Amino acid sequence: MYTEEELLGEIRELMGDEGLYQMYERAFREYHYYFETTNYIVLNVYGFNDHGPIHVLLTTRRALELLRTIKKFGIETTAEKLGKPFRWSKFIVSFGALFHDVGNMIHRINHYEFSALLTEPIIDKLVSEFESDDPLLLKALTLNAVYTHDEHVPCTTIEGSLVTIADGCDMEAGRSRLVHKKDKVDIHAVSAMAIDRVEIKEGNAEQPILIEIWMKHPAGIFQVDEILTRKVKSSLLDGKVKLKIHAGEELMEKVI
Repeated sequence: MYTEEELLGEIRELMGDEGLYQMYERAFREYHYYFETTNYIVLNVYGFNDHGPIHVLLTTRRALELLRTIKKFGIETTAEKLGKPFRWSKFIVSFGALFHDVGNMIHRINHYEFSALLTEPIIDKLVSEFESDDPLLLKALTLNAVYTHDEHVPCTTIEGSLVTIADGCDMEAGRSRLVHKKDKVDIHAVSAMAIDRVEIKEGNAEQPILIEIWMKHPAGIFQVDEILTRKVKSSLLDGKVKLKIHAGEELMEKVI
């Protein structure tokens, strides 16, 4: 459905910062084997779904879409609240999304902790290239976004919240984030294949984030409730997200 080059092009446009994009693309290609190895282990050892290069690019694209959306509605990012430029927020969500899942190489349980551990020296190098003023703070905020992407860890920053929600949006058919056994037909398996498309759009002043979901079977609601809803509720944007769900001829709307 997606290609790396297509997603990289969309990320470049959303960033609107050629210097940052060049760093991002270089890091993606340099650490591509991290994402490939993560995916190989997840698929062949854990028997889970895709967690590879396409997933991290798609999560980055969606995190940047969310960042652009909240900016249009005047929501300050954590970096901005701390007196830092908006460019910091682009760095945090981009690299937080890029490296959020590499800890799966070590173990699925607490993989977010392992992701922060493995990513620390990489983020340190990238930060030193990007920022000479207060680099430790930028490093800390980026590792925070990596660590809090899992719904079991409450988000403490807006940037981390965006990575979390973007990760939760990866529910499209065949790439569901919800773990299920491939050889077992149950609600997990059916719901994982039910969702056709997920799009992030602008909402309104009360719920600035609108996530529109198209599904071919109502069982996809299970996927939405178990993954996306939990991630939104673990974020700092709880109550500011509206879902519009198309299930055949039915239209459902809910605020989370």
